[in-house]
Amino acid sequence: MVRPVPRRGRARRRITDLTRITTAAREPVVVPTRRRRTVPILAGAAAAALAAGAIAVPAVMSVHGRGHGPAVPPRPLDAKSVLLASAELTEHRPAAAHGSYWYSQIRVIKRVRQPGDNPPPPVANEMPRTGPYYPFRAYETVTWENWDPYQQGRPSRSVDRDVRISFATPADKAAWQRAGSPPLAGTKPFTATARYNEPYLELGPKGTKMADLPKLPDTVAGLEKLVRADRKRNLRLLTKFHAKSQEPSYLQNVVDAAMEIITSPAPPNVRAAAYRMLAAQPGIRSLGQVRDGLGRSGVALSVPAQALVSQRVPKSAQRGEEHLVIKPVSGEILAKEFHPVGRDGEAESEPVSSTLIVRDGWTDRIGAVPRS
Repeated sequence: MVRPVPRRGRARRRITDLTRITTAAREPVVVPTRRRRTVPILAGAAAAALAAGAIAVPAVMSVHGRGHGPAVPPRPLDAKSVLLASAELTEHRPAAAHGSYWYSQIRVIKRVRQPGDNPPPPVANEMPRTGPYYPFRAYETVTWENWDPYQQGRPSRSVDRDVRISFATPADKAAWQRAGSPPLAGTKPFTATARYNEPYLELGPKGTKMADLPKLPDTVAGLEKLVRADRKRNLRLLTKFHAKSQEPSYLQNVVDAAMEIITSPAPPNVRAAAYRMLAAQPGIRSLGQVRDGLGRSGVALSVPAQALVSQRVPKSAQRGEEHLVIKPVSGEILAKEFHPVGRDGEAESEPVSSTLIVRDGWTDRIGAVPRS
């Protein structure tokens, strides 16, 4: 058995890290880590279609939203077209002058698991429960607010609040009551203010400071070179801790890196390059229009993934799909969801975890939120 090794550094607050911390993560914590145009005509046409909301896609249901009837005409934009369109929309967005703090509000919805053999205490930023899902469908929702300083060494703050439990149906709530109404919340409200001197993103041999985001490559080749170098270093670390079986796929590495960049305050050209890097990868499919956990309409893209469902048996994995939900009119990422794949090879219509970006932007002080 691989003994878990504690993380070092602060609790990560990027969307990919929140997913890892608060949902059925792909990797148990076993090693210390840092926080961490070839078709312009097609891209332009797809961007115009996205911006106009004229996306011809079949109906798809997302767990916390409702599906719609088939759109007309029935031919959907493929994933590459959606990503290239998002790149173009992002690239032409005006660059915003940085403030003192980058504010982000993220909502995490996860299906509740049973505590398992060694349940962790109900505190923020702990390992998720490792037992199987309850037979009833209950969901825990937590809202996170983060103030990350532009200048390293200044105070930062992370707050989680509004911890709520909900049930998919009244029948699920009744089943919970028949089971003795066991406690379901795995997190409790938490606030942390401290000074940290770690890089903002995990990209690069020493990570990337917020002030150095403009120095990231703005080409697909440049970003992929970073991803491959990081992958090589991480593989050496996993091998050192006899955890090589936990190495994610290259596609997953690309998706994680792209998500970090796109949801960061990196310049528009760098975020556009991250979208183009995704567009260059095989294996990403367009699922059409969905509504995310906040009821917002978007286009869902599916990425093959797997979640490790047991710390005690690291090789025990659950096949699934990660769905990236993109806002059509702006190309912004709204959410990331994990949908398990059943024995029939089909992904479940309801995700077991959703990470929703509520809002973000620059502000001048901790406690203040962006006006727009």
